Amino acid sequence: MTSDAQAPAGGATSPRSGLPTPEDAVGRGPAAGVLDEPHFVNVVRWVFTARLVCLALASPAVFASRDAGWPSVLALTGLTVTSLLFGRSPGAIRRVLRHPILASLDVALSVLLLVTSAVGQPAALAAVCSALAVGLLFPRRQLALLMVPLSLGALTSPTLLAPSAPDGLLEWLSVLAGLPVLLAGVCVIGTVIRYTFVSVLAARRDAAEAMAAVAAAEERARLARDMHDSVGKSLHGISLGARALSRAVEHRPALVQELATSLAEASEIASGEARSLLMTLRTGQVDRPTVEVVNEELQRWSAASGVEVELSTVRAVDASAEVTAQMRTALREVLHNVEQHARASRVQVSLEGGADEIVLEVVDDGRGFDLADVPERERAGHFGLRGVRERAEQLGGTATISSQPGGGTTVRWTARRHG
Repeated sequence: MTSDAQAPAGGATSPRSGLPTPEDAVGRGPAAGVLDEPHFVNVVRWVFTARLVCLALASPAVFASRDAGWPSVLALTGLTVTSLLFGRSPGAIRRVLRHPILASLDVALSVLLLVTSAVGQPAALAAVCSALAVGLLFPRRQLALLMVPLSLGALTSPTLLAPSAPDGLLEWLSVLAGLPVLLAGVCVIGTVIRYTFVSVLAARRDAAEAMAAVAAAEERARLARDMHDSVGKSLHGISLGARALSRAVEHRPALVQELATSLAEASEIASGEARSLLMTLRTGQVDRPTVEVVNEELQRWSAASGVEVELSTVRAVDASAEVTAQMRTALREVLHNVEQHARASRVQVSLEGGADEIVLEVVDDGRGFDLADVPERERAGHFGLRGVRERAEQLGGTATISSQPGGGTTVRWTARRHG
């Protein structure tokens, strides 16, 4: 059994969450409602186990009594068998729910024990357990059909709760109302317990749906960042090259071959980035040392941009594959900004950290920029720096940027080593 409740086919469901309503949370098939919740099943099994204990207490008096007839023995034996069966087999409980006539037979045996035996309290307590089980398992439409005969059976045995015959009208009224009222109250308690379990399952399902929605939103945001940081930039470069090519055909034919070659190379890069993104989605990140991944990215960028880069400080730190992959993408975005905007001649990178944190710092000697301009750039559709921050925050870290016009830029990116 699993802990998730599933709405049965064809049954009534909650319009908000698709869960079974409390009325139909049980009794509509082997996968219905709270019977898929192990804790609820354990409660039901313990109720039948308690009834078995009460029957064990009543059995010596029934079998030893000379006045005990076959109805008492039949009722005691039948209830003992059903208590053993329901206390040990959740499948038997499901069978009873699919065939309410079986539950009616169990109630009939309880009534028979009440009206034919003189064992007093044990028989009454067994009837109380039967009423609790009815409240736990059956919706309102079936409660009345099962509880009315049980209450009527209790009315025919008024001495069960009285040590001696009542004397006077008030004593008779108190005795007559005692056990039937108790059975009804216990049945209500069982119904409340069932409703509580159904509510908990509904809340659990709603929480799971909310978590799935949050995870889907985070995945969409991650895909947007990945597309922006890889394929988006390559496609933008291809677009610029294509425009230049159309002008060159008319005015500078000599550049056509060079631009066409550049476009082909850019297209291959974009194709490779898209393929790499798809492979990441399908198989996850390759588990490689963080220092190796960072150094590989630096060398690739330096060769493509012509800007000198140095991995100046390296401490013996490593991170999980997920953190390393996010760090590489953030580093790629930072280096792209250096190439496009900083006009730097040199970049220094350090990689260090402690027991729980890893820190990547990128310092360039470029022209810098005014941090107050960042919101305006984002409104214009440039989300690179926001993506760098979001990647760090997703991993429990931060991304801070220090820069001023003419003074270079420092980006400090941190994350938990294991996400």
